Amino acid sequence: MAVSSTTTTKEQEQQEKKVSVEFFHIDMIPDAMRKMGWETAPKLMEHWFSIPSAYSFDKESKTTLLKYDARDIPPSKVNDNIVKMKWANQYPLVRDGIEKLKATWNTYNGRKELRKHIVSMKLLEGESVAIGFSDDVKELDAVAQANYLRIGGKFDTINDWYGAIGTCNLKVCIRGSVKLLEGKYYLTVKFLGFYIKDTYDFLDDEKFGLDLPEFLGVWGEKRILNKAETISYMSSYGVGAFGHLVQMFSGFVPVFNSDFRKWQKKHNAGGDYIVFSDLMWIPPLEKDCLVIL
Repeated sequence: MAVSSTTTTKEQEQQEKKVSVEFFHIDMIPDAMRKMGWETAPKLMEHWFSIPSAYSFDKESKTTLLKYDARDIPPSKVNDNIVKMKWANQYPLVRDGIEKLKATWNTYNGRKELRKHIVSMKLLEGESVAIGFSDDVKELDAVAQANYLRIGGKFDTINDWYGAIGTCNLKVCIRGSVKLLEGKYYLTVKFLGFYIKDTYDFLDDEKFGLDLPEFLGVWGEKRILNKAETISYMSSYGVGAFGHLVQMFSGFVPVFNSDFRKWQKKHNAGGDYIVFSDLMWIPPLEKDCLVIL
């Protein structure tokens, strides 16, 4: 803790005010998250900090890795053991997303994606083979993924989901069997596997051809400011009313993507990566148990 001094003028008198300022660093954020009862967000951030060589996505590398065969992504750039669907399913936007995707995955584009996977299996006429019988989410993403739904938003409630994922692709793969008959593929779907695929990065958004610094909240040692507090803080921050901030929000600092890039440069560590959850398997709707491709 350090003590800062400010001099103010009140009528004809000057007086010195001394205020305590608790310094906060971004690698303290996971501890603050845990103090709020968050479970998954601190693990994801700690994983980012733990990557020994600094690595940052740019728009091209991020897009490339998202389209990559997930089985071939370098281990240092992917994590599939932190985010659990049991945890995610406690949030209404995830449950609602699963129900919506369960009802709507069997579209033209979904069937087209499945046919692409199945053609690569090189079935013979009359042959029947299993598909999607794996517990490796990266393999299933590469060989049995059918469709996806974008969920989450930047104006959602600030909670563990918001800190860990925010927005992501909720994806669905299939488990069953496929048979080739007279040039058509008959796909019997036993289960649908739902999972999350996301990136954990500190890449600024691009709008109107400009990279706009992304604001990640106002953090302190024990918590993040809620939205009402954040509006108050940033209003004072924007006009340089730092004395007011010290009095009202001592120890809190605004955090931006750029702060993580500065940390990387200073420590030569910290890396952006692709996130996969595990899988949640549920039966398909009756109308989707047999799909002809």
